[in-house]
Amino acid sequence: MSKRILISDLIDEASCYQLLREIKWKNGIECFECGSKDIRKNGHDKGVEHRQRYVCKSCNKSFTDITDTVIASNHVPIQKWMSCAFLKDYMSNKQMSKALDLPENVVGDMRSELSEGFLKNSILKDWDW
Repeated sequence: MSKRILISDLIDEASCYQLLREIKWKNGIECFECGSKDIRKNGHDKGVEHRQRYVCKSCNKSFTDITDTVIASNHVPIQKWMSCAFLKDYMSNKQMSKALDLPENVVGDMRSELSEGFLKNSILKDWDW
């Protein structure tokens, strides 16, 4: 059984990145390019204190916590993505737009992307939201 996600887990950026790491790498950090687990930490992303950078020792690719997620292609903060994922079955786009202080069309786009899969080849329903 997966960890039960509580709304308190989504309050700050650090908690959201920790939760993302648990979702993304439940079996340990892997290179998104070659699948190697021979990874080293490589500081944090500039301007995003809690987003860890990594380098694969096998193929030398650099990546972050959000590489290969729907979050990577968007400038919406991680807390809003995680909140959207948590609340998507309980609120309309209009309600969520007000709650997250985002345009309704942005919330709609986020929900669509989340329903297709938060991580490459992994669907959110695998998690106990």
